[in-house]
Amino acid sequence: MRQILWDPTKKNRAAPSRQLLAWALSTVAACVALPAIAAMPDTPPSAPTHAGTAQMQVHRDWQFADDGVTFSNRMEGARLNDVTRISAGHYQITIKPETLPINPSPWYGFSISSTHDQQVCVDFRYEHGKPRYWPNLSTDGHHWQRATEAQFTDAADGDKQLCAKVGTTPLRVFAQNPVSLDDFAQWEAQLRNRVPLHEQVIGQSVQGRPLRMFTFGNPEAKRAVLIIGRQHPPETTGSGALIGFVDQLSSDAPLARRFRQDTFIILVPVLNPDGVVEGHWRGNADGKDINRDWGTFTEPETRAVRDALGHELHDAGRDLAFAIDFHSTWHDVFYTVDEDPSRAPGGVLRRWMDSMYAKYPGRIHEKANAAKSTVFKNWTFTQFHAPAVTYEVGDRTSAQDLGELAHFAADSLMQLLSPATQPQGQ
Repeated sequence: MRQILWDPTKKNRAAPSRQLLAWALSTVAACVALPAIAAMPDTPPSAPTHAGTAQMQVHRDWQFADDGVTFSNRMEGARLNDVTRISAGHYQITIKPETLPINPSPWYGFSISSTHDQQVCVDFRYEHGKPRYWPNLSTDGHHWQRATEAQFTDAADGDKQLCAKVGTTPLRVFAQNPVSLDDFAQWEAQLRNRVPLHEQVIGQSVQGRPLRMFTFGNPEAKRAVLIIGRQHPPETTGSGALIGFVDQLSSDAPLARRFRQDTFIILVPVLNPDGVVEGHWRGNADGKDINRDWGTFTEPETRAVRDALGHELHDAGRDLAFAIDFHSTWHDVFYTVDEDPSRAPGGVLRRWMDSMYAKYPGRIHEKANAAKSTVFKNWTFTQFHAPAVTYEVGDRTSAQDLGELAHFAADSLMQLLSPATQPQGQ
């Protein structure tokens, strides 16, 4: 794949966002410095605007004066529900979901500090979940390192124990390198340096945060590509893939410039901002999995996108040519709609997936299901008769691999949707 190097004298290069992607996903270090994460208040920002089932965590500090140790969840994206002292320098933390039933993938995030340098051991106690995420550690929130196997071991009760040296500078411990709302805002600013980017606030989340939709490309085009992400808060490798995918669509490469001439790109990068801020395992501030709300539309986040797409597609007389929803799971998976004719040989979705399989043999597998459940890809397919795919990116995908995958996926799609490569009737 062609490597693009950042020349700071040239404005239309994508390296700043590639740096953000590397910061967000590298298990070693970041390439950019980001502002400090603001402290969180003792209570949630606001109550849900309508009845929900979420049990919101309280943002607080746990101070153990005799040991000189403090735990805190006062950071965006943090999740820590309780801390108890077992002995000097030995503690148990409790990680709880925001609602039940829930996907058993407990997200966590917290900091530990001490009045003096010492070794601290933490037993992880997960309620309603089993260990999924290996901890990443940082003392500045910018440079992250995966805990070693000597640091993160099996505990006597079958859960996990982390032992690490801590001091006056807080040690952040997160299930994945967090990608915050501020990080997305910086990336969006970088997009504006490459393409004319139109921003719309299409609604508000349960807690009142703005839901942002971005569009670029040709506003007069009669076909559109739709990209959404971060329906599930912990899935940061999916965010990294979305960033790389959009970077390639917005690049200065000839293929991307031609593609934007006859395509309107619709982007909703963060559909669940409340869940991201609150460190939820799965749901929004109502405790609802919004990727199970497409068709029922009980939540303001899904309703906002539904209404905005009605305007951008139906009212504007545009056809949706392709839709992709970025997520994360244990391994790379394409979730598709079984009835989708574009999955057949010669179809756009089939050729796009085949190109990915050929480039990365054995890495990604397709799982097709009937369009019965109320997930985004099913609603998009039935509503707009468009090829729709949920791209689940593996949790442990490195920044380099993720960048290459996302850039190739975007290039392949742009090539397939070019008029010269479209088979008759597709």
